[in-house]
Amino acid sequence: MADRPKIEIDDWIRVDGRDCVVAKVREAGNSHGDCEVVLTPSKPANRDVRWTGQDWEFVATADYGGYAEKNERLKSAVATLKRGR
Repeated sequence: MADRPKIEIDDWIRVDGRDCVVAKVREAGNSHGDCEVVLTPSKPANRDVRWTGQDWEFVATADYGGYAEKNERLKSAVATLKRGR
């Protein structure tokens, strides 16, 4: 199992084949996942993500994430997402 890659806020990562921007980094082993990301530039959503030892994956939830544009603390990540890589 590979160590979790180093990530920082506003970094781009691939999660389940989707380009995402890191909005929050958590300590390894956090019950909510390793980080929170924003994705889908046309309708930005935020989701929790964890490192599997090989890949990033979305943490299973009952919904498809929050409305990132309505959350002030996600403003920087949403702007990065909309600018693109």
